[in-house]
Amino acid sequence: MTKIIRIKGKRIRPGQILLAIGMILVAVIMIAPFLWVFSASLRTFSDATALPPKWLPPALGEWNMKYFDKLFSGQIPFFTFMRNSLKISAIITAGMVCHGALAGYAYARLSFKGKNMMFGLMLVGMMVPVQVTIVPLFKIMNLLGVINTATAVTLPSVFGAMCPGFAGAFGIFMMRQFFMTVPAEMEEAATIDGAGIIRTFFAIMLPMAKSTLASLAIIVFTFAWNDYFTTFIMINSTEKLTLPVGILSIKQPFSTGDNVVFAAVCLAVLPVLFVFILGQKWIVQSMTHVGVKG
Repeated sequence: MTKIIRIKGKRIRPGQILLAIGMILVAVIMIAPFLWVFSASLRTFSDATALPPKWLPPALGEWNMKYFDKLFSGQIPFFTFMRNSLKISAIITAGMVCHGALAGYAYARLSFKGKNMMFGLMLVGMMVPVQVTIVPLFKIMNLLGVINTATAVTLPSVFGAMCPGFAGAFGIFMMRQFFMTVPAEMEEAATIDGAGIIRTFFAIMLPMAKSTLASLAIIVFTFAWNDYFTTFIMINSTEKLTLPVGILSIKQPFSTGDNVVFAAVCLAVLPVLFVFILGQKWIVQSMTHVGVKG
């Protein structure tokens, strides 16, 4: 018989307590690197690299803000990197959400020859690393004359052809799973009222998928914001770099020290952290829809 523990009048099983302790430990392990980076950005270089590491930030009166001052003073084009990341991430997110919704609806509700085979190949494509396809994609972008521009990153990524291509294939899968949960009677009623496929999609299906679309946008934005490899390959001008590559370049051409990198990382995390916190409820809801029916 399972023992029941009462805490403030609530009945709690020992397994629930162990699960809570395990989740707290995992949370601490995940938060620790971010806490250390924030602490290091407020210290001198010698204090930041001292052993054992100082996990907690110093007292408020001892904060060393000179590294953040360098970022805000314009000595380093940090906000140029951030603007480039916002631009590229927004384009990739909009493109993937649009084609994910359209393709997901087609796979879920339409009947056409080769549908299952095409869907299976798309899922297989999720397992192909970008390093396998980067050379032919680079040659294609070079033939189009868009190397060293944002288009070289956004054009293939919008269609899931390269990192974050996983997010593109996953987006189609997630939207398909959601549309499969919609009762067929909804489409039948729309057909009786004279609505065609396009009108049914935009007037009925798409409004119902708002939470799934929002969560997909958050996931894709996170992938695009953190993408390092494609920008590193496709863009070589400093003023066109995104944050992941730009932060690494701070150490060499600007020679400002590692602490500036720590400060840059702290600021770079804020936009995606804000987006994730804002939309975590939609992510949970959409994951529930994905697992309901396959």
